[in-house]
Amino acid sequence: MLPAINVMRLLSAAVLAASVVAGPAYAQQTIKLPAPKMDGGMPLLEAIAKRQSKRAFADKPLTNETLSNLLWAAFGINRPDGSERTAPSWRGSKETDIYVATAEAVRMYDPATHTLRHVMDGDIRADTGRQPYAATAPLVLIYVADRTRMAEAPAQDQTLYAHVNSAFISQNVYLFAASEGLATVVLGNVEKKELAEKMKLRGNQILTFTQPVGYPK
Repeated sequence: MLPAINVMRLLSAAVLAASVVAGPAYAQQTIKLPAPKMDGGMPLLEAIAKRQSKRAFADKPLTNETLSNLLWAAFGINRPDGSERTAPSWRGSKETDIYVATAEAVRMYDPATHTLRHVMDGDIRADTGRQPYAATAPLVLIYVADRTRMAEAPAQDQTLYAHVNSAFISQNVYLFAASEGLATVVLGNVEKKELAEKMKLRGNQILTFTQPVGYPK
């Protein structure tokens, strides 16, 4: 029989090894978000009155429940048949994907399953805007349009529609933030080529805007 002290050492080593393995592995898992809350909140006109850009963020993460409600409000599914979204898009193309950049990874929101799918490891928040405060928000939403979903539109119109449609989404985020006491600001002053390269976006994807979100400082 092993001495008690050796058993404890072995158990400690096993726990440490498990935590080292679980850390990166968890970051790469698909995260199932809680069911979004689709009622309640601040009255619409009051949220519009309180809507504003805030550029200072507290060092406090958003809960999974708040993140779930935020992403659903931004561009989630809001019809019983499971096909339509909370923001309009050109001919219902739904071409915009929302990437969520945090301190540990970048994930993409899948409205159909209400999940976050791992895209890449690492913290790219500092690359989501030329303004230094972007890196201080607990998360930054990155709006990316897929041209292949707008193939019927002329190429020059695809760029226009992509920006207009992501602006609808960002306004939903603004109103949700006003209702929930969060801070947010939409950013167009972004080194888009460099950020697209870092995210390994395809040539048929358009990076339109970014939007830091967090609690106000």
